[in-house]
Amino acid sequence: MIDPSAGSKNSIAEALTNIIWAPLKDGLKSVSLSANWMWPCKNEGEDARLYQAVQAVSDFSIALGINVPTGKDSLSMKQKYKDGDVIAPGTVVISAAASCNDITKVVEPVFHKSGGSIYYINLSRDAYKLGGSSFAQVRNSVGSEAPTIQNDEYFKSVFDLIQTLIQNEQILAGHDVASGGLITTLLEMCFADSHLGAELDLTGLGEADTIKLLFSENAGLVFQLRDNLVEKLLVDANIDVKKIGTVTDTRELTIKNGGMEMGLNVDSLRDTWFKTSYLLDNKQTAKGLAKDRYKNYKNQPLNFKFPSTESIKLPSRNLNEGQTGPKAAILREKGSNSEREMANAMYLAGFDVKDVHMTDLITGRETLEDIQFLGAVGGFSNSDVLGSAKGWAGAIKYNEKANKVIKDFFARPDTLSVGICNGCQLFMELDLINPDHDVHGKMTYNDSHKHESNFTSVKIQENNSIMLSTLAGTTLGVWISHGEGKFTLPKSESEYAIVAKYGYEGYPANPNGSDFNTAMLCDKTGRHLVTMPHIERSTFPWNWAYYPSYRNDEVSPWLEAFVNARKWIKNKG
Repeated sequence: MIDPSAGSKNSIAEALTNIIWAPLKDGLKSVSLSANWMWPCKNEGEDARLYQAVQAVSDFSIALGINVPTGKDSLSMKQKYKDGDVIAPGTVVISAAASCNDITKVVEPVFHKSGGSIYYINLSRDAYKLGGSSFAQVRNSVGSEAPTIQNDEYFKSVFDLIQTLIQNEQILAGHDVASGGLITTLLEMCFADSHLGAELDLTGLGEADTIKLLFSENAGLVFQLRDNLVEKLLVDANIDVKKIGTVTDTRELTIKNGGMEMGLNVDSLRDTWFKTSYLLDNKQTAKGLAKDRYKNYKNQPLNFKFPSTESIKLPSRNLNEGQTGPKAAILREKGSNSEREMANAMYLAGFDVKDVHMTDLITGRETLEDIQFLGAVGGFSNSDVLGSAKGWAGAIKYNEKANKVIKDFFARPDTLSVGICNGCQLFMELDLINPDHDVHGKMTYNDSHKHESNFTSVKIQENNSIMLSTLAGTTLGVWISHGEGKFTLPKSESEYAIVAKYGYEGYPANPNGSDFNTAMLCDKTGRHLVTMPHIERSTFPWNWAYYPSYRNDEVSPWLEAFVNARKWIKNKG
């Protein structure tokens, strides 16, 4: 609204300063952009403004050596009413995509207490301006001056040099400066670890107006180096990098700018930062659970207990040329997902894996007679239009061939199975886990009455599960993603073989309100496991939302569950 050219360049800059923290195969050359335009054309002055915005995208992209091969437009952003017209502000949304060549080197936006100093680069090379900022917006203002990118070549050279440092593992933490300005970036880099803060001196940035300095949204980078020796490399490359402070072990952000000094309580401001999400969440979540999330998010830290202090290595398949492993199968239906993740976990554990669709069972093409390990996968079978996996279960119950195949498989004493998420719902709906019960447990809607997707933790109990008994006593991180994940178990707790419980009983760590805090169950033999958490999506350290930096594991402990299945089958043979 202030400067269409600046808006376009800032959109590209923000997309690029978001993607910069992943090591890209060919640096900036790896990037392609998508430009989505929303503009109220054919209104006074707007066509000219759109031309300026498009020209800026073109010129900046060409200068950076990247392309814009795709996008879309909505050029009629005007709504007419009886008492007047409403014109939407011209907007370009930029998305960036690139090939990442080492996902283990992705830099995360959280400071490290054991690292080097904190640095800042003003990528815009512009003066600090508040026009178009969140600060201006909350003051019901737009402003008259907006920052832009003043030197395209400088932006390009900084991007590629930061990429080199990331490839060489010299950067411990990093975050772009964008919405909310520098102060938001600095606070957010303290939020994810509840035991640190920072001591900052911003005097060297050359802006006496602290409000402008902290809240202007000039494109920039804040990062922490592994050690300060790398600072010389940046200076020698003519990068205007500023050392602005150090990480501390107190929950305070102390900021100095010339004669101004202030201390900010990180925990208090984290609550402020979270409150907007809570207010939105409260309109969507049943039973007042949004308030529980707001209250508990800081009281349910991810504390893990690993099975051993030794590094966990990727298992060897131990197969000679021409030799095959035991046979496993993926069972899926229309709308299933995560079949590739589960197949990969089975394969890495030593299985040969077959893809089986429900049509294979219904037509008689597949009998599972040579399969010893069956995995029913997650997702939304038949779009869950009848409820969680009820349509999938019906396709087995009411088809003679499919029903016989599943019954025969579970009747064999040499078989194992795992049902994950939608597959858990399926096995529970088929009453396969406690077939002797007169009243069966069911999977029902989450207490929040909405889909929950979150990274949480589970505590593995003492159990007789073939897949998970060796992990008893551990507390591990895991993904959940479900709308009907609540175990409703009508009998007493002692009637069920509960394999794992959520790390905390309260919401959101327990995302669904399951009876007895249940996350996983198995049958009495220990051969058949059902789990709502997605252990197959959590098999590598980089899959986890948080994995302790002191661990040097090639795979996460969850792969042991699939290795245990292979060992059991081998011993049975």
